[in-house]
Amino acid sequence: MSFLSRVQLRSGRYSLLGFACLAMLLAAGTVSRAQSIELPTPRAATNAALHYQRAVLYLGMVDPEQRALLEQPIWQTINPKSTDEDLAKLSELLIASRQAIRSALVGAEQLEADFGLDMRQYVLSSQLPHAEGMKQIGRLVALQGLQQQSAGEWKLAAETYLAGLRMGRQMTHQTTLAEAMAGVEILENMYFAISQWAVRCPDTALVDDVSHILDAMANDMVNPARTMGFEAGISKARLAAMESAYPDGPWAEMILEALGAEVPAAGSEELRQAAIAAAVKRGVPESTFATVDAFKSYMDNLRTTYAELARESAICLTLDPPHSIKCGAEVYAKYADKLPETERLSALNPARVASLFALHQAELDMLRQVLAASALKTDDGFPASADAIQARLGNKPLTSPFDGSEYEYEQLEDGRGMSLKIGKATVGGIELPEFKFRYVEAK
Repeated sequence: MSFLSRVQLRSGRYSLLGFACLAMLLAAGTVSRAQSIELPTPRAATNAALHYQRAVLYLGMVDPEQRALLEQPIWQTINPKSTDEDLAKLSELLIASRQAIRSALVGAEQLEADFGLDMRQYVLSSQLPHAEGMKQIGRLVALQGLQQQSAGEWKLAAETYLAGLRMGRQMTHQTTLAEAMAGVEILENMYFAISQWAVRCPDTALVDDVSHILDAMANDMVNPARTMGFEAGISKARLAAMESAYPDGPWAEMILEALGAEVPAAGSEELRQAAIAAAVKRGVPESTFATVDAFKSYMDNLRTTYAELARESAICLTLDPPHSIKCGAEVYAKYADKLPETERLSALNPARVASLFALHQAELDMLRQVLAASALKTDDGFPASADAIQARLGNKPLTSPFDGSEYEYEQLEDGRGMSLKIGKATVGGIELPEFKFRYVEAK
C-alpha cells in the first residue's frame, strides 16, 4: 500500500497535510543524498591481553632461527662484544617482528589486561602458554627501543620503554605467580634499557620527564602479598578438584601435572600407577590411595596446611625485603616437611619469592638513581657526589633493599661517567648478588 493510499484511507480524501508531509520528506531526502554517511571507526579492544595474544601469534610466524635472539635477557643479546653481524641479525628480527611489536604497543596503551584464565582448566593443568610468550614480547619491545635510541630517536625510544613498563606491570598484576614472574622479567629488561638510554640521552629535560613518570609508577610495579594470596586460592582449588576427581575422575593426570611429572601415553590403570609412584616418591604415604576416605583425609590436611603456609607467607611479603626474606625462610622451614616435595612447593617458598622481588626492588632503585644522576648532568658532567641525587629523590637514604647498606656512587673520568654499586648479601640463607652499573662517555 502506497503512502498516498494510506493518507486516503485515513481521511477519505487526499489531505493537504499529507502532501505537505510528503514534500518535507522528499526535500529531506534530497538534502541527505548531498551529504556523506560516516561509519564509525573501529576502535581497539580495551583488553590489553587480546593485543598481547595477537602479538604472540605474530611472533610465532617469525623464523625460529631469528626468534632465538629472544631466548635470553637483552643484556646478553646486546653487549659491548656484539659484532656488526649480531646487530644486523637484530635488525632483521625487528623487521620480521614489526606486526608483533605494533600489537604489543597497542596493548600497552590499555588500562587492563585479562588473559581469561579459566581456573577449572588451570587446576587440571598448570601450563600458562602466554607467560613465556609475553617474556619474549617484552624483550622484543626493549630491543625495538634500543634500535630507536641508536638512531637518535630519543623521545620515541623513551615512549617505547615506558610502554614496556606498563606491559610488565600488567603482567605482575595477573593471577598466578608464573605470570607475575614473567612481568618482573619484562620490567627488569626495561630497567636495563632505560638506564642505558638515560646516561646517553642529550636531552636532560626528557630524562627528567621519564624520571618523574617512573616515580609515579614505582609503588605499584609489583604486589608480592597479593600474588601469594591468589596462589593460595589456586592451591586450595586444585586440591579440592583432585579430591572430587578421586577415584573415578582424572585425578591421576592432575597429580602428575601438579608434581611436574611426565604424563605417560598409557591406559587408565597405568596412569594411576604412575601417579601413585610419583606421589610416593615425593613423600606422599602410599596408604593415601588405599581408600576414598584415606585420600579425602590426606587432601583435607594438605589443603589446610597449604592455606596456613600461604596466609603466613602473605604476611611476610608485606614486610620490607630483608625482613620479608627472613620471615619467609622461617615460615617455609615450618611447613616444608609437611608438604610433598614438588616444584610448585619450591616455587611457593616465601623466602625465594621474597628474594626475587627484592632483586626487582634493587634494580628499580638503581634505575631511579641512574635517572636522577642523568637528569642532573650538566656541561661539567655527572654529579660529583651522591648528595645531589639523594636530594632529588626526596632526601631518602640510598640504601640496599638487601641489608640496608648504602649504595656506592662515584663520579668517573672528571664527570664523563658514573658508577653505582651495592654489595652482595646473604639474607635468610639466600644469597643475593652484587649489583653494579657503570658508564663512561666515549671521548
